[in-house]
Amino acid sequence: MDLINTINQAKKKDFALTLARGLTVIDTYSAERPTMTTSEIARRVGISRAAARRLLLTLVAFDYLECDGPRFRATQKILNISGAGPIADAMWQKITADVLAISNRFNEPCSVAVLNGMNIVFVVRDSKRRIFSAPLSVGDKLPAHCSAGGKVLLASLEPDTFRQRLSTTGPLRPRTANSIVAPDELARELRLVRRNGWAKAEDEMEVGTIAVAVPLFDKSNDVIAALTISSHKSRRSMDELIDDFLPVIQNAADRISDSLAEADH
Repeated sequence: MDLINTINQAKKKDFALTLARGLTVIDTYSAERPTMTTSEIARRVGISRAAARRLLLTLVAFDYLECDGPRFRATQKILNISGAGPIADAMWQKITADVLAISNRFNEPCSVAVLNGMNIVFVVRDSKRRIFSAPLSVGDKLPAHCSAGGKVLLASLEPDTFRQRLSTTGPLRPRTANSIVAPDELARELRLVRRNGWAKAEDEMEVGTIAVAVPLFDKSNDVIAALTISSHKSRRSMDELIDDFLPVIQNAADRISDSLAEADH
């Protein structure tokens, strides 16, 4: 619905103009245009910057958008509504073979996840192998602060964005005694992840589980997803994951990032 039709509809009884504007904001996002500033939204919707910012922050609170400094990035939730879901799905399908090849090489679960609020959402996952008590598949969520992939994605956020996200989601809940839930401690962990360029998680989601993860980049060199390989202490050690598995997924991440950048063109 364009602005003129929105205004005309607003003259009718029982029409919610604010909701209409919010839906118009959602409609402006697409797979080809996943990130915009407040000024861009205000211009496209035909409202003031202040009104646009209120709408954008409301959508952030409900996990339709992610705020990264001055820019607002669409989550998969908003892309599905705006009709970009199949396009995004095709992009992830393009790298599924790479992910499964890693799983087959090590006989361990490998996955790609994106950030949604303070959760990760799987967009590619080997469903044949598992380390958690409950099976996981594409579309399932896990808390980001307990997972290696989640740490990679949280570490890609600007510090102010990270703090704002924490303030809107409330206290982090532990999954095990080793889960990092204190904001200051998690911030220190994320600084280490940024410095190293990869993350690990040990006994944080479930006791016995271990994982390492690396970032995937788009053509603008922004982190858009995390590539993770996981195992269980009954089969592997964390040292083995770091020494043997990590170099492999780092090399794979370079190839996959190049593939994703080509898909953006």
